[in-house]
Amino acid sequence: MAASQDASLQAQGRTLLVFDFDWSLAEENSDTWVLQQLGAEEFYKAGRAAGTPWTKLMDQCLQEAASKLGRTRDDVGAALHAMPFDASLASLLRALERRGAGGKDSSGGSSTGSPDVDVIVLSDANTVYIDTILEHHGVAGAVMEVFTNPAEWRDGVLRVAPYHTDTAPHGCHHCPSNLCKGQVLRSFLQRQAAAGRSYARALYVGDGRGDYCPSVLLLHGSGSGGGTPAATATPTAEAAAAAAAVAAAAAETAEAADKPATTAASGGGSGAHAPAPPAPCGGGSNVVFVREEYPDGSPCSLWVMLRTEGGSSARDASGGNGRDGAALQRRRRGVVGWARPEQLAALLRQESLQGNQPVRDEAA
Repeated sequence: MAASQDASLQAQGRTLLVFDFDWSLAEENSDTWVLQQLGAEEFYKAGRAAGTPWTKLMDQCLQEAASKLGRTRDDVGAALHAMPFDASLASLLRALERRGAGGKDSSGGSSTGSPDVDVIVLSDANTVYIDTILEHHGVAGAVMEVFTNPAEWRDGVLRVAPYHTDTAPHGCHHCPSNLCKGQVLRSFLQRQAAAGRSYARALYVGDGRGDYCPSVLLLHGSGSGGGTPAATATPTAEAAAAAAAVAAAAAETAEAADKPATTAASGGGSGAHAPAPPAPCGGGSNVVFVREEYPDGSPCSLWVMLRTEGGSSARDASGGNGRDGAALQRRRRGVVGWARPEQLAALLRQESLQGNQPVRDEAA
């Protein structure tokens, strides 16, 4: 690590830790996992073949599982309780909560915590899935807020709606219509700053195409990160180059999360782009922790996209040839690869999430 970045990582101030959920904080895709456990795969396959948008498809499949298969709220709960969630990440979250991370207080609202770290979840799953899983593993108190598609039980059926509605589209050409994580993250940071709660840096954990937009926002301060309308987006050259690779990455990558691809605009055209706004949370101190591959060995979309941006196929922390110059260059640029949840937990502990207070495990 370059000396300048090492110094920045030791800087005083609050850290924001942002987790994607499926295949990032949790060790499965919650949407497809639940449908498999309910025996609703045929409904899912039919909807995919018909081109039904993802969030609408999940809502339809859950309705059919209830009406045609007789699946109940208890069945959904049992599926969520059985979903894989790695103990090392659960331990990390509990350690953060014990040392005063800004999570939820006893009433369920946001606590002020210590001047250390706030944890949020930013996901394309839904509120019932995420809240149930976090509570089941005893880590809900470590999370300040969850941003995801709203869900609720109606007459014994779980109904799921999009985070962004057609009446208030986000306008981001990188993201699916139901959720722009970049816009949500930017709005959260602005709201926190207005309340006097700013961050010295942000750490982002993700794996899929939907995590590209917030990653670009934190690394470059531009791209369409934050919901810039397609007609006016002015990505940096680096972000534009990566965006141009999205279609190829989607074609090459059989993403284990199995969510539909969205074709990203190249941000093309000739001539110089307008200067990008600075990245939030200290810019150069921000780090994106990218899952490199799924358990079946298939590459993760976000890794393919950001690796393309780095100009090399070298691997980082997962034990390939990640010690070469290209890997170090990517690390200086704020991108760190990982392949297993216990490895991610170790990386986050190494970062200490704040230079002067290491995160100690539960036995300490």
